[in-house]
Amino acid sequence: MFKSKAAPIVRDSGIELLRILLMLQVIFLHVCSYGDYYEMATKQLSSPHALLYWVVFLMSRCPVYVYIVIQGYFSVASKGNQTLRGIVPKVKKTYFPMLFYSLAIPFAMWLFSLSELSTADAVRAFFPVLSRQWYFMTLYLIVLILSPFINRCLNNLTKKECTALVLLLFFIFSVWNMLAHIDPVGEVISVEKIVSTQEGKGLYGFVFMYILGAFVRLHVKPYNRCKLRFLAVFVLLGLFNVALVYLWPEYRDVVSFNDNPISVLQGVCLLLFFRDMHFKSRVINAIAALNLGVYMIHEHKLVRNLIWEKIFNFMGEPAFYASPLYPFAILLICITIFACCALIEQLRAWLFTLCGKIRGKILRNPA
Repeated sequence: MFKSKAAPIVRDSGIELLRILLMLQVIFLHVCSYGDYYEMATKQLSSPHALLYWVVFLMSRCPVYVYIVIQGYFSVASKGNQTLRGIVPKVKKTYFPMLFYSLAIPFAMWLFSLSELSTADAVRAFFPVLSRQWYFMTLYLIVLILSPFINRCLNNLTKKECTALVLLLFFIFSVWNMLAHIDPVGEVISVEKIVSTQEGKGLYGFVFMYILGAFVRLHVKPYNRCKLRFLAVFVLLGLFNVALVYLWPEYRDVVSFNDNPISVLQGVCLLLFFRDMHFKSRVINAIAALNLGVYMIHEHKLVRNLIWEKIFNFMGEPAFYASPLYPFAILLICITIFACCALIEQLRAWLFTLCGKIRGKILRNPA
C-alpha cells in the first residue's frame, strides 16, 4: 500500500505562477537562440548590450529543469502516481495534445500555404514521441511513465539515504559533467561513454531533476520566516554566474548547459520561494494549465520557422538594437507569443472537452 512521507498536496497559486514565469523564460531563451539576440548582443563582451544580455539570460537559464523539479515535487506525494495504472490518465492527458498538435500544425501550415509538407514529415506527425517532435515533451512523458518506480524507491528511503542519493547525482550529472567540458580541466577528466546529459537535455538530467524535486517535497520543510532569502540567493547565484562569464572565458561554453550546477541551485531556490507563496487565483491556475500547449505550439519546427523567419525576422537587424527601448520590445514579443499560443491551447482544450461530452452521450445512449 502506498504511504508517502509528504503532507497532502495543496496546489496553491504560487507554484502555478512560477509555471507561467518559467514559460515566459523559455520563450525568452528562444528569442536568444532563434531570434538572434545572442549574436547581436554579444559581439562585444564589454558593451552594455552584452552585459544586459548575460544578466537576463543567466537569470532565465533554468526553466526547463524547474518544470521537471515541479513534476517530481508534486508526483512523489500523489497517490495516483505510485502505479502504472494510476498514471494512465496523466499519460493520456499529455500524449493526446501532443498527437493533436503534431498532426494539426503541419496540416494547418500546408492548408494556408505557409509551409510545404513532405511525406517524411507527414509520417513523423503520427508518432510525436518516437519522432521527437518536441524533445522536452518526449522526456516529460518518459519521466512521467517512470515516476511510479522512482516514487516507490524514494518513499522507502530514509532522509539520510535520499540526501546521499541527491548529492551523488548532483555531482555526477552536474558538477562532473560541467568540469569535463571546460578547458583545461576537460583535458584531465572526462564523462565520455559514462554520462551523456546532452547539455542537460537528456533523460539522465531529467530523472535527476525529478528526484531533486521529490527530495524537496519529502525532506525540505517550508520556511516561514524571511522567505525572500531564497529569491536573494537566486539573484546572487545569477550574478555570480555573470561574473564567471567575464572572468573565466572558457566557462562561456558551458554556461548555457541546463545542468550547470549554478543553474540547478537557482532552480531549487525558485521552487522554494514560490512554494512558500500561499495564495489562490483561478485566473493564474487556468493560465498555468495552458503552459505545455504554449510550448508545443511555438516550439513546433514549422511554427518556429514562421515566428522567427517571417514574423519577427527583424530581430536579426542591428537597427532593432539601436533603440534604447529594445529590451521592452523583446518583453512584448515574449508576452505576445505566450498570449497567442495560450489562446490556441484554450480552444484546443475546449474542443477536447466538447468531444469528451459527445463521446460520453454516445456511450450512454447507443443507437
